[in-house]
Amino acid sequence: MAARFKLVVLLRYRHEDNLRPEGEFERPKPEPVRPGERPPIVKHPDNLKPEGEFAKRERSPVRLGERAPIIKHPDNLRPEGDFAKREREPFGPGERAPIIKHPDNLRPEGDFAKRERSPFGPGERAPIIKHPDNLRPEGDFAKREREPYGPGERPKPVKPTDNLRPEGEFDRPKKEPVGPGERPKPVKPTDNLRPEGEFERPRKEPVGPGERPKPVKPSDNLRPEGEFERPTKEPVRPGERAPIVKHPDNLRPEGDFVGRRRDEFVAVRGERAEIRRHEDHLRTEGEFTGKFSLL
Repeated sequence: MAARFKLVVLLRYRHEDNLRPEGEFERPKPEPVRPGERPPIVKHPDNLKPEGEFAKRERSPVRLGERAPIIKHPDNLRPEGDFAKREREPFGPGERAPIIKHPDNLRPEGDFAKRERSPFGPGERAPIIKHPDNLRPEGDFAKREREPYGPGERPKPVKPTDNLRPEGEFDRPKKEPVGPGERPKPVKPTDNLRPEGEFERPRKEPVGPGERPKPVKPSDNLRPEGEFERPTKEPVRPGERAPIVKHPDNLRPEGDFVGRRRDEFVAVRGERAEIRRHEDHLRTEGEFTGKFSLL
């Protein structure tokens, strides 16, 4: 506690000095971030030149790789004796652990007082408390008079007066009648270009069915030798069923087989709970005044 009090005293005590800042405090202005300038590319001259033809690497066609042969190394390891398989225990409901009650010397003394439950009934309404005061209204109570609603009055138009007057006669532009526009005269520029000789027009050949080219059969020295054997198609027949192989084992059911009757799976309809209506102390008092709307 004393060390903590000493630490708090040391933290609160500040030594006085005569150091004061002079002049204005200049803060560095952050420069806006802009995209950097790309440095120019510098290519140093040299006297290195390629000589001769450039030999490109020939790409071999991609083919399926060959599978490496499987090598089985010989050894002298051999299993000895019979292979003991793990026996599977039958599944069944687990056994419940016994309940252990530890003895002690704690005993309740005296009679056990149970909490008495009070019967439920309608609650009592709290009495209304009005606190006395000396505030009284003085004079007559002036209610706000409601003005009748009606159509509003239209304001009178106000025309401002001025001393501006038109002088002289007012010239209105005459409207010319709208008619069809005149077509401009075509202008043909003159030149000294003249065609020389006769003008030959290309003759159009009549369109007809095209000629079929003659088939060209290339000759070769390939000749079939011997008789040509065609594969004989076997008739489709139903396939033979493979024989059923049942592997022997040492699994046998033990004891009698106990089944369930179908009577145990009969659907049973549950009983409906009784409807309980709680009583309360809310009652309507006086006459009920409703609102009637006249349409």
